[in-house]
Amino acid sequence: MAVVAAVLGILLAYWGTYAFATFLTSNWNDRLQIDIRPDSSVLGFTVTIAILAAIFFGLAPGLLGTRLDLTYALKGSSESLSLGPHGERRRFQLGSVLVVVQVVLSVVLVAGAGLLVHTLAHLETMNPGFDTLVGIDPNIRDWTDPRIPRLCRDLQTRFAALPGVISASYSMVPLLSGMNMDTVFSSLGASEKSPIHSDELPVGTKFFETMRIPFLAGRTFKAEDFQSEAKPSPVIVNQKLAQRLFGKGNPVGQFFSDFRSKAADYEVIGVVADAKYNDLRREVRATAYVPLKLGGGSFELRTSGDFRALIPAVRAAVREAKPDIVVTRIQTQAEQIDRILYQERLIASLSSLFGGLALVLACIGLYGLLSYEVTRRTREIGIRMALGARQQEIRSLIARRGILLTLAGAGIGIAVAIGVTRYLRTLLYGVRSTDPLTFVGIVVLLGIVSLVASAVPARRAMRVDPMVALRYE
Repeated sequence: MAVVAAVLGILLAYWGTYAFATFLTSNWNDRLQIDIRPDSSVLGFTVTIAILAAIFFGLAPGLLGTRLDLTYALKGSSESLSLGPHGERRRFQLGSVLVVVQVVLSVVLVAGAGLLVHTLAHLETMNPGFDTLVGIDPNIRDWTDPRIPRLCRDLQTRFAALPGVISASYSMVPLLSGMNMDTVFSSLGASEKSPIHSDELPVGTKFFETMRIPFLAGRTFKAEDFQSEAKPSPVIVNQKLAQRLFGKGNPVGQFFSDFRSKAADYEVIGVVADAKYNDLRREVRATAYVPLKLGGGSFELRTSGDFRALIPAVRAAVREAKPDIVVTRIQTQAEQIDRILYQERLIASLSSLFGGLALVLACIGLYGLLSYEVTRRTREIGIRMALGARQQEIRSLIARRGILLTLAGAGIGIAVAIGVTRYLRTLLYGVRSTDPLTFVGIVVLLGIVSLVASAVPARRAMRVDPMVALRYE
């Protein structure tokens, strides 16, 4: 049986690797050159484990048989292998303990899967602080060329003039790229300067209008803000940076400096709402938006209707502005989010698969144990029914054993899972490693598994004919 199972497992593994490879590349634009098909070492390991499992679980009942009670054995009863002074304890160790271990492992795996699925759901449904748009990355080879800012303004004008485009802008750092330009600021007038770490994001005109990041105070950038090199430089700050620099006061018209400077390097001209521009996984960071005066970046377009109809026009506009530029990316915000959540989706899917398999194995193990219990206790069940026990009582007798084993495994499993899932904290977002909803869901799920596994053995016990059972063995 173990060899047959190993062969079937190998065939399933070959099919599964193709399905897994398809999943890996479904949300990935780049071609992945990887080979995940089982090789000879994997196959050898699988066969070895199958043989060892067959030997171990085949010898265990045999070893128990050498310890049977001769008095019971001479009576010719099949119960002689289990009855006796220590028979019940041996049965529990062999059957019940293994089932409890299966339940414990399934709880740990399902707990991890549940937390990771919750994380993915939070990231997919969270409000990043800006509205849906389309991102475009032109492959400009030399961003240090002083003509690049003028080219970006030209492209912005061309994109904005396309039919179906509501507004267009650009920034130094691509949206949701995980990149940031960390800068250290400090407040003016403080007796001791304390560093205030912040993201600095150079942006083009109409950036906030295109992104629909709400303005809370002040004004947006004007055309002259991109031309002047005078100090202090105009800057727009988000709520978090405004609070760290100026507390609860009105930041508009206030000044602050680079950490190593004593001069007024920046003047706040506006305050906008917090937004997760760089990374959905991180908490909102203090952010300073400055005019993009050197270099270029990625474009963001706000469109009406299906943006795919605009793709030929967008590429044509880029060729007209500069023929040697190639557009490497045109994606909606939803597609960008799908791309950056690739790792979370992969881990959540794999952990859910393993958790589901563990639950199935626990269900099969519980079913096998309860079926054995019904067979072993057929005579007892017949006596109970002959003495007037109702079918519902017989069903409860069998189901109770399954529920007790499941509860024991669930209790131990939850304790183990709480200790194990704390190592997943770096992968979690918006959910604690001890999330009560996840663990309550696991208990409910295990209850359903226990009822399903107990249903067939309990029904078979209810149908025992007392007369046949009394003649059993």
